[in-house]
Amino acid sequence: MSSFSYKNGKIISDTPCPHCNKQSTYEEVYSENDYVKEKTLVWDDLGVYLPYQIDFSIYRCEFCGHFRILGERIRQGYENRTVFEYPMSGFPDLEREKINNQIVLENLDEGMRCLIANAPKGAIVNFRRALQAAVLVLGGKGSDLCSQIDDLYKKEIIRGKTKEIAHKVRAFGNLGAHPYEIKFDDGESFNELTLDDAVQAAKMLLLFLEDAFIFTSGLDEVDKRLDGLNA
Repeated sequence: MSSFSYKNGKIISDTPCPHCNKQSTYEEVYSENDYVKEKTLVWDDLGVYLPYQIDFSIYRCEFCGHFRILGERIRQGYENRTVFEYPMSGFPDLEREKINNQIVLENLDEGMRCLIANAPKGAIVNFRRALQAAVLVLGGKGSDLCSQIDDLYKKEIIRGKTKEIAHKVRAFGNLGAHPYEIKFDDGESFNELTLDDAVQAAKMLLLFLEDAFIFTSGLDEVDKRLDGLNA
């Protein structure tokens, strides 16, 4: 997640804008501070830490004009930590109309909401559901997701690298959805799934969707254009 710093009167993020992907500077358009006391957010006009402070800010990218919302937990004597960011940086825009499947997109969106809410296990499970829905839409056959992915590759619907990406998303999803099937003596633990794991699963899922749906759609458009030129 991002953090913002001030330099020469400018607000600078350590990540590019999620809308235009530019390493832009920002203008703060809104900020509000809340204080936590006995696990409850309360307002305190003294500005003390009870025991910590939550800062909510809205920033506007000076390059494209879009907004980012950031929540930070601040404690005296401790490193500040981002607890909420919307939209998250580092994820490419997806041409959703080319996927055109409600189940795939709903699970993708639910996973992203879990990611924003710092719920990595929920995010990973939903990403796996989105992956399996996409694999079935593409015509994958088999008794389980593993064999369905391999079937797509055998039919040359997806490429070798795309198959590897799908299996990685599936592996993360298995850790999230089937914790009791994990061999704990191998050093893996259901509780060890982190937000970084969920971010990696999200990025790989988006790569899979891009390659399986958008890339092939682009090839179809090129084929139609070539057929027209050769007519």
